[in-house]
Amino acid sequence: MPLHAAKNKNADSRHAAMPLAAALRELGFTDYEARAYVALAATQPATAYEIAKKAGLPRANVYAALHNLVAKGAIQPVTENPVRYVPVAPEQFFRRIQRTTASLCEDVVSAMRQSVKPAESAYVSICRGEHEVHAKLTDMIGRAREHIWMKGPVALIEPHAGALAAAARRGVKVFLILFGKSVSGLKPHKRIQLIPHEGDGKPHGPPSDRMLTTVVDSECMLIASLAGKAKASFTRDYSIVYVIETLLLHEVYLAEIHAAFGSQLDSRFGRQLGRLRRKYRPRGREQQMLEGGGPETP
Repeated sequence: MPLHAAKNKNADSRHAAMPLAAALRELGFTDYEARAYVALAATQPATAYEIAKKAGLPRANVYAALHNLVAKGAIQPVTENPVRYVPVAPEQFFRRIQRTTASLCEDVVSAMRQSVKPAESAYVSICRGEHEVHAKLTDMIGRAREHIWMKGPVALIEPHAGALAAAARRGVKVFLILFGKSVSGLKPHKRIQLIPHEGDGKPHGPPSDRMLTTVVDSECMLIASLAGKAKASFTRDYSIVYVIETLLLHEVYLAEIHAAFGSQLDSRFGRQLGRLRRKYRPRGREQQMLEGGGPETP
């Protein structure tokens, strides 16, 4: 038996085994309405007194429940003095609920699509552990349609070489800002550009040797720290994605500048801009990044 057929059969079995009163409560009946309806279904036509006795309910509550069931269209009176009730044909009543509910759900979905942003677009989510981080990154690369910007040491990029090559083959432009010279397993391709960090690709040590930053299609970004316990931040928030992609673009500009004026920059600012970094970088920033310090958004 196909898997989907087996699942449907199991679901049908669960529903069939569900007590009628419980099923009615799932459909929005109150407890008293459900119990009164079940009692009437077993003994019909029936008066309010008979239904109350059958269902074990106070008569005052039964009158209110029967009034509501008549208003819903679930039951109808068939005699007077005393009033006796019978259920409306179940096929007629419950098929109407089915049609109305399905139509209402479609209207809600349509309204949500037009007026509500996807929840993940407004938040930063956290991935924990190497497996979860790499799975998220693989998914991002697999969904890319236009371009991928990635910055990091070659050792962290190499596990995704196959996915990056596949993205390039389907028309995605891949820009890799490398700490290193080349990525093992990644063959040259017209849509893959390797950009040595600051012109030479030399490692700077922590935290850059364990950090991986990725932006896809200007729509989502991931910043991963794979030092110690691997962790990454992911978001679709446009303002954050814009800032990170701009930083990666400036990395490309800086690489071009280093390629042309490397010796002058080293003379003025020190090797790897050491004097410039010491002048402006906040104290302890590298250690916070390595240890995953700072606030988190759950």
